[in-house]
Amino acid sequence: MIRTHSTLRAALGFTAIAALAACDDSTGVPGAQELSILFTVSTPAAPTSVAPTASVASIVGPPMVLTGPNGTLTIDEIRLVVAEVELEGDDDACEDAVDDDCNEVEAPPRFLDLPLDGQPVEAITGIIPPGIYDELEFEVEDLEDDESDEEFADEITTLRQVILAEFPEWPEEASAMVAGTFATDAGSTPFRVFIEAEIEVEMDLDPPLVVDGTETTPVSLTIDVQPDRWFVQNDGSLLDLSAYDWATTGLLLELEVEIEDGFVEVEVDDD
Repeated sequence: MIRTHSTLRAALGFTAIAALAACDDSTGVPGAQELSILFTVSTPAAPTSVAPTASVASIVGPPMVLTGPNGTLTIDEIRLVVAEVELEGDDDACEDAVDDDCNEVEAPPRFLDLPLDGQPVEAITGIIPPGIYDELEFEVEDLEDDESDEEFADEITTLRQVILAEFPEWPEEASAMVAGTFATDAGSTPFRVFIEAEIEVEMDLDPPLVVDGTETTPVSLTIDVQPDRWFVQNDGSLLDLSAYDWATTGLLLELEVEIEDGFVEVEVDDD
């Protein structure tokens, strides 16, 4: 058997998208299975890099509340632009397919409203061909008009209009938004912060996702997000997001590495 990569590429849509696919009966690849990709916010836990003497108490809400030595961070809303999802494995699932794009699923980029109550939100559904998949990749994307792929550039343009209709001030360089308050003994300050973080997240599937062509029940991948990791600093103190409130400062918050660290696990459910 030739060892190759088998991939599923998908840009997340505005709503759950059912059966978008290329792997249907016309491809000559039997045994394709329905796939759902979900995001969920788990009970926060301070990063392992935090100093052992530091103490950060946190709860999932809504709102999400983080209490540290320098104040209390209350997060009411998190929005995220997710542009692409890719599953990678070892099997060439489309080796005998008529359609060269058999292993691709495409949909517009997704403007994701992360649920802060621990409930999963479905980002996409589609069809995945048989294979063994051991890695999930997705991108956190900004809205800048700098895409070389014409079709993807058009999709970003369309998404930009949707976002601006709800958030007219959204900067093109931003890929995420966080709203809430930061409180100290001196008082509480509201904020709406835009985050600059254009990254690609790679997550191992352990155990791998196996689509063997014999199952008819849908399979799901749930991405565990711990956004508290974005805002707890190495010394255990909290990032004062009110210092980056867009309306009063016009500042973007750069959090590329921290954003990537907040995606901690992906769970395979193929029951």
